[in-house]
Amino acid sequence: MRALIVVLALAATPFLVGASQSPQGSICDNGQGDEHRSDSGEANAHQGLCALEPPPPPSGCVNSGPGTGTSTITGQVFVNDPTQNSPLLAGWCVELRDASGAVIATAVTSGTALDSEGNNYTFTGVPAGTYTVCEELPPNTTWHETFPPNGADCGGGVFGYSFPIGDGVGADFISFGNLL
Repeated sequence: MRALIVVLALAATPFLVGASQSPQGSICDNGQGDEHRSDSGEANAHQGLCALEPPPPPSGCVNSGPGTGTSTITGQVFVNDPTQNSPLLAGWCVELRDASGAVIATAVTSGTALDSEGNNYTFTGVPAGTYTVCEELPPNTTWHETFPPNGADCGGGVFGYSFPIGDGVGADFISFGNLL
């Protein structure tokens, strides 16, 4: 009887550990929800294919642009994990700061690409000048920035990108990688 209990405990342990280590904010039902059922109603277990629930954007973060120029800045906020194919993160706030450090525009990221390059946020109407682009980490989570590894100090251990931009010029691939 004691050997049977040990075997059952060893067999159940991987399942318990796996369930207790699911990422905070994940939407993972392992095929039990309706969206994972075949036309005949059978559940399809898609192990390891769990979507990350987007955090709500920080209060005051909306898609806003300076709107007075002719340039565009685009980029990505994504899960920096190649084993997950680096999915885009929706609902994150990206700030556009002027040369003095003042936030002049914000963008809320999309969970899907907004263009053929895979960018999930855009600032349009940017006038010529020098700017810093920063992401805001979601409050009350364990998310942390992993890319860029250095750059402009955005505060709170977050780095961003500073660069000049001219009229009618686009700045692409201003991207931020993150992990839980």
